[in-house]
Amino acid sequence: MSYKKLVPIIYLKDTKAYSDEALTNLISDDAVSVADSFSANGADEIIIMDLSYDDASHDEAIGIIRQITKALDTPVIAGGNVKRVEDVKKFMREQRQLFSTNHASQI
Repeated sequence: MSYKKLVPIIYLKDTKAYSDEALTNLISDDAVSVADSFSANGADEIIIMDLSYDDASHDEAIGIIRQITKALDTPVIAGGNVKRVEDVKKFMREQRQLFSTNHASQI
């Protein structure tokens, strides 16, 4: 018997959680509580896309992702703003089960 997975996406920008990539629908100022709510309501995995615009905000987003992965048992797929090998290493250090990039050929 097969089943469909429930995999919500959190778009993370300036430590806030949005439901869409255009950042038009703010879910909460606290992305950790949003991820916890998704997990508590049966999410099989959670995708977190970092939409930061510079290195400082990228590091801040990785800190938020770190808090989320430490608080939850639900697998997290993290991605976004991966522009160089160092970005891949940052995600790997956070012990992501998976990370995503749409620019693999540029790394």
